[in-house]
This record gives sequence, C-alpha cells and structure tokens, in this order.
Amino acid sequence: MRWQGRRESDNVEDRRNSSGGPSMGGPGFRLPSGKGGLILLIVVLVAGYYGVDLTGLMTGQPVSQQQSTRSISPNEDEAAKFTSVILATTEDTWGQQFEKMGKTYQQPKLVMYRGMTRTGCGAGQSIMGPFYCPADGTVYIDLSFYDDMKDKLGADGDFAQGYVIAHEVGHHVQKLLGIEPKVRQLQQKRDAGGSEPLICAYGTPGRLFCRCLGA
Repeated sequence: MRWQGRRESDNVEDRRNSSGGPSMGGPGFRLPSGKGGLILLIVVLVAGYYGVDLTGLMTGQPVSQQQSTRSISPNEDEAAKFTSVILATTEDTWGQQFEKMGKTYQQPKLVMYRGMTRTGCGAGQSIMGPFYCPADGTVYIDLSFYDDMKDKLGADGDFAQGYVIAHEVGHHVQKLLGIEPKVRQLQQKRDAGGSEPLICAYGTPGRLFCRCLGA
C-alpha cells in the first residue's frame, strides 16, 4: 500500500506521551498467540464496546495509577503517520459517499494513546484493542496493537493494519446512518433473554455489517 506522502488527517489527537490514569498492576497481560488470542481479543473488544470491562477478570491484578513517560520510537512515529493517512483516506471516501446521498459526513476523531486513556465511554485500555466510542464519536488505538497483530496473530502488512482503522470508522458510519442504535437494541433484547452470547448478538448483523463498511 502506497501511503507515504499522502494527506494526513487533522482529526488525530496524540496522547502517547500523556496517557495515564488507572492501569493494571503487576507484569501485565499479554495477548495469547494463535486463534485463542484472536477470540479473546474479539470478546474483550465487544464487551468493552457495550460498557462491560473484562480486563480485571482476565488479569486478576489490582488497578493502580501510572503515567507514561517512555519516548516515542521512529517505528511508532511511522505507525502514527500511517494511521493518520488511513483516517484521512476514510474521510475522503465517506465524504464522497455521503455527498452522493445528499448528506454531510461528520468526520470522527482518532486518539492515539499508550496503555490507558479516558474516553466518553469510560476508561480505554490497550488490552481492548482498537475501539470506537459512540458517546464521543472517537476511534481509540494503542499503536502497539499493530505489533500484536504481527507477532501474535500473524496479520502483518499495511493492508491489515489499515483495515483495522477502516473497520472502527465503520462503527462511526453505523452511528451516523442510525444503524448502531438498532444494533444496541437488538443486543439488549437478546442479552435480556439470555438466548445468545454477547458475541453473537453483536456479530449479527452489526459486526459483520461493519466489516463490510470497513472494506
């Protein structure tokens, strides 16, 4: 994917040198490798999207206060520029599509952070993976997730990383089109009935449709 030299988004906030607040104590949790890691990541991501924090259960560690002071490496800086370019691409693409529908595309924000950060949906943690918060219309990502994709899931390359951003922007598009509230209603009905697990309620049709939007 040729992205160097392309327009970067103006809707990016870099909190990597200011991310702090509560963090998990002890050695920390690392994403398991293989399919198990992918399934675990999806479960935690989906639960966090609906306001359910599973990170404490998974780590069994107390919450402490921690402030990030580590410097940003050249590789991380390149990943940040790449992420900004991909977000700009989604802005251009969805701007054109909404214009065809006679609508104005309200561009989402994107926050890059490290470890943990505050969001409109509560505390955001890197263990949750990239996620979209409908309350503040913002995509959140700890760029170390790209390393986990490569090392733990075997998903390397610009296309795979770019798809992650496009997928989360897809959730924003769902919200703008009025689809996201309907998905939440479906989830709440199924969750109340206890007939299907959370992952199924979100995946049909919301998560799969969001994959389509991200593609």
